[in-house]
Amino acid sequence: MGWIKGEGEIEDSYKISKIAAHVPDLVVYSTLTNDIPYAENFHGVLLFADVSGISAGKLSKVIVGDEISQYFVVIGRAVDEVRLAEGLAVASTIILSPNAWELCERDNIAIDPIENERAVKVRYIKREPSFSVEKYQDSIGTSVEHEKVTRDCVRRASRLMPNAELEKTLRKYIMKTVLQKIDDDQPLEYLSEMRPATIVFVNMQFKGGESDQEQCMTIHQAAIGIGQQIVKHHGRVNKVFMFDKGCTFLCLFGLPGDKREDESAHALQAAYGVHDLCQKEIRSLKTVSVGVTTGPVFCGVVGHPVRHEYTVIGRKVNLAARLMMHYPGVVSCDSETCYYSKLPAFYFNELPKKAMKGVKNPGVLYQFMANKQQMYDHLM
Repeated sequence: MGWIKGEGEIEDSYKISKIAAHVPDLVVYSTLTNDIPYAENFHGVLLFADVSGISAGKLSKVIVGDEISQYFVVIGRAVDEVRLAEGLAVASTIILSPNAWELCERDNIAIDPIENERAVKVRYIKREPSFSVEKYQDSIGTSVEHEKVTRDCVRRASRLMPNAELEKTLRKYIMKTVLQKIDDDQPLEYLSEMRPATIVFVNMQFKGGESDQEQCMTIHQAAIGIGQQIVKHHGRVNKVFMFDKGCTFLCLFGLPGDKREDESAHALQAAYGVHDLCQKEIRSLKTVSVGVTTGPVFCGVVGHPVRHEYTVIGRKVNLAARLMMHYPGVVSCDSETCYYSKLPAFYFNELPKKAMKGVKNPGVLYQFMANKQQMYDHLM
C-alpha cells in the first residue's frame, strides 16, 4: 500500500482513505456512538473564499440523516455573519465579520470601516503575526490532534488504516454515484464530464430565534423527508449547507446510473412534493423556496487529491440557486425544464422578470403549480 507523498501527488491507499477524501475531518474524527441527529458545539474560524469573508466564534457541528444517508452541516452565529459579507465584498477585498474583528489583534491590522455595518474591510497586516498555531493546538487538546502538521502528509485522514465500523459510517455521507466508482476501484476522473442534468435547489428559511438544537431537529426532519422525495423520483441529494439565514439542499437528477428521459418531469414532481412536505409538516419554517433548471453542467470531483467532493458547476446551477432566492415561497423553473418535462401548459404560470446577480438573459421563468395527483397520473 502507498500513501499521499506530497501535494498533488497520490499513490494507491487503503479504500477507507479514498472514502474519507470526500468527508471533512469534523466527521472523520467525530464520535461514532452518538445517536443521530445531534449538534456539537465548538469554536472555530470560517473562511468563505467565494465572498472573501472571514468569521469566527461559536459554531455547532450538526449531523442529520438516517441509516442510509447522512449529512454534515455547520450552523451558528458565525455562519450567519460570514454570509452577510457576500453583500459587502467586492473583488480583491477581505471582509471581517463583527465577531472576527472583536477577536483579532486589532493593533496589527489596518482596516476601513463600512458605513452602517459592524463588519470591516481589511487594508493590510502591519507586521508578521507571532501567533503559534502549535501552542494553540496543544492547549485545545485531543479534539484537534488530526490538524497537526505531519511530515510528508497533507492530511492525516489520507493515512487511515482499515476500520470497518468507520468506513461503514463514512459511506453514508457519499452519493451512490461516487461510491460505485470507489468500490470498483476506478479513477474518479471517470466521473468528470459535461452532461445534461436537472438541478433542484431547496431553501428553508427559519422563523428566527431557534436554538442550535431546534435547528438541528428541523434540518434532520427535512433531510429525511427531502431525501425520500428525491430518491423516489430517481434523484440524489448532493449536499446540505447553511445559506442566507436558512438551510439549503442541492439535489441532482440525471447523474450516471440515474439518467431518465422524463427526468425533468420527475424533478418537478419531487420539487413540488418537497415544497408541500416542508410547508405542511415542518412548523418552524418561515418560507420554503425551490428553484429547478435543466441543461448542460459539469459533473465531477473537484478539490485536492486527499480532500475533494463530487459536485456540479455551470450556468444552470447558478440560475437554479438564483431562482430559489429571488422567487421565495414557490417552486420556480426555467423554460428548458418546462419544455423537457412535456407536462401540460396549465401546470405552469409565467413569473415576472427580476434582476438576478450573475444571471443574464435567463429566458422565460415559470412557477410550477401542478396538482400532486394530476402529476402522478400523468407520469404513470
